[in-house]
Amino acid sequence: MINSIKNQFKQQLELLQDKKYKKPAFEAYNMKRAFVTLDQAFEYVGDNSKYQQRITLLLCIQFLFYSFFVMGMPYLLQNPSKYCTDGICIEYPNCNNRIDSLIGFDSIAKEFGLFCNGRKAFIAALFFVGQMFGGFTFPILANIFGRRKILLFGMTLGAVSISVAALCDSLLSLYTLFFIAGFGLSGYETVVYVYITEISALRFRSIASSLLIVVWSSSMLIYPFIVDILQSWRLLMMWSIGVPLLVTVVLDYFYFVESPRWLISKQQYDECRRVFRFMSIFNKRRPFEFNFMEELDKFNNRCVRIASVKRVETQINLTQQSNQNAGYWELMKRSKLLIQTSILVQMWFLRYFTYYGLQFSVSTFGISMTTTLRILALVELMTGMSSLYFKLKYPRIISLQFCLLTMIFSATLAYIDVPLECQGSLCWQQILHLLSAILIKASITIYNSMLNTYTGEAYVTTVRSYGYGFCMTFGQLGSTFAPLYVSYMQEIYQQANAITIVGILALIALGLTWFLHETYKKDMYDNLTDEVMANQTLPLINEIELEQLR
Repeated sequence: MINSIKNQFKQQLELLQDKKYKKPAFEAYNMKRAFVTLDQAFEYVGDNSKYQQRITLLLCIQFLFYSFFVMGMPYLLQNPSKYCTDGICIEYPNCNNRIDSLIGFDSIAKEFGLFCNGRKAFIAALFFVGQMFGGFTFPILANIFGRRKILLFGMTLGAVSISVAALCDSLLSLYTLFFIAGFGLSGYETVVYVYITEISALRFRSIASSLLIVVWSSSMLIYPFIVDILQSWRLLMMWSIGVPLLVTVVLDYFYFVESPRWLISKQQYDECRRVFRFMSIFNKRRPFEFNFMEELDKFNNRCVRIASVKRVETQINLTQQSNQNAGYWELMKRSKLLIQTSILVQMWFLRYFTYYGLQFSVSTFGISMTTTLRILALVELMTGMSSLYFKLKYPRIISLQFCLLTMIFSATLAYIDVPLECQGSLCWQQILHLLSAILIKASITIYNSMLNTYTGEAYVTTVRSYGYGFCMTFGQLGSTFAPLYVSYMQEIYQQANAITIVGILALIALGLTWFLHETYKKDMYDNLTDEVMANQTLPLINEIELEQLR
């Protein structure tokens, strides 16, 4: 990675030798003798400038193909349209009798006979179980090896699994590969949200996460056309998902740099300076030469040795020592983090269950699945774009509460029973169910965008990946449970009753939001004791150390 950064840096430096630098956010008389915070460093190199925009573009391309797989799963697993026996074809499953042939899209359910007894829901559940394990495992790896390496590893693992699955003829192998794909892609997604939180300042965080939501939702406007062209689950998985994702991994390898916040947490100051220097040159700012506030301790120690004064441990040094062994256990042993994590876990469960419960219910709204998916995708696209307005204008907690109130109201519409005579036609009860789905889709999209940003801001850098991993791991129980629950409810009621429970879950989450602290327009902390340090009048030397000096 270092050689890649050096080569790109040299190329950019040659291009800019005869060009005028852009004016930075601030200037110093002598950068090499000045100390800045990480937020100030991001402002200097350019928040949401050319380099950050390139990162956003690459992540959007990856999220598009990633969403083709996750959001397109109803296509990959859809039932045959007709079941034929002795020359007679019917439109509903006849699983207890002999079936001579099947008519319809060449799906996994059709090829492997998974359309009876909820068997197709099992393969989707396996994918989400894999996501659960990935969401728990990858934060540990990301804290040890860095965000960039683990991000690349997760996407490579998912892309290879999907590509191999497209060639697989064994159902057991298909189950295994779906699990591995979920494991890798979930790890990638977890690290991505951490990465965009740590690669720039507030404006970039808000814009990047909102754009990822917009790209994710736009996939359902594009994917039906791809399905019509390829007409086979094998071709879809290979050429619209697996191979394109592998190509994007190559681009990520050459263009992504390591997270500066992670480098600082590991005390790799020189490497962090090289990353910022590359970003500043790429964004046409004067090369970054500042020192970091975290290096003040080393500077102070050097001054103490020169002056022959008794050396004391500064608060920065004590903080760095206390964070070297941070892990999941930090979320449990600190009461504030434990309460925060417990609340966020429930909110992430609601997010996943609602989103995927709605996705797997699209065949029950009285109109074609493709039409319903396009309607919901259009709603998600529009609300995804509007989520940026909420992020920049309104506090996080208030926005989350507004979304939860909307979900509670919308879920009540789904309690209206759809009479049997509505089967095969569109009646007003089904229209209310569709309206309920549209409102829930709109609110869960904004809720998702806000929750991603809030979770990243609520945790400090040393435990941020663990916080994300813990929330996403247990939140994935919702996505694992969703297809099984929807399948069970549809077999009993033959309607989209799965979304009615969303109102109860949203009501619980609404009450819990009152115990969360606001993060809007507040500095992000990098260490577990930063909040204590921020409130001290002497940030470098505490009162006991001051007495020692006297």
